[in-house]
Amino acid sequence: MKIISLVSGLTLALASLVSTAASALPVTVVVDATIPIESWQDTHVILSAGQTYDFSVVDPSTLWSAGSDSPYSRSSTATGIDPIASGYGQFTAYGFTANYGALVGEAGSTYFLIGTSLTATGLSGDLKVGYWDSFYGDNSGTQTLTIAAVPEPATWAMLVVGFAGIGFMAYRRKSSGQSFRLA
Repeated sequence: MKIISLVSGLTLALASLVSTAASALPVTVVVDATIPIESWQDTHVILSAGQTYDFSVVDPSTLWSAGSDSPYSRSSTATGIDPIASGYGQFTAYGFTANYGALVGEAGSTYFLIGTSLTATGLSGDLKVGYWDSFYGDNSGTQTLTIAAVPEPATWAMLVVGFAGIGFMAYRRKSSGQSFRLA
């Protein structure tokens, strides 16, 4: 009976853990190129330093733009405008440097390049995302970003242990001839 209680408790704890993580993520956010860094879009996701996250643009070929009043193309994917081909170089602010037009995230006070795809660990705080640029008046376009938590090995191990326990309980009941009844 103690084994049944232990396995039931572990299974409920695991189900609670998995459902909590699943209810919060994944999240899909449409990132607008016209919003300045100071007002970047809050994703309403709080990142935890011990968790690994996947960031991915739904359609990596989608273009957004830093304007069109130039002899060079200022359109780019979420990786940003090619600094060599465009002649624009890179933009540095808040101690962070990236290509103009790149999809960038801010967690706490840490800026990081998302681009079209990123898997990251060690980020913590309220996640904001936006278009990396120094002037937003002539920008246009959007990128659709999905943020998901990557299950940790310990979570998978707990899941396997829980299923093994349930299987063991079923085996013991079958071999002892007991029938299963709900109280």
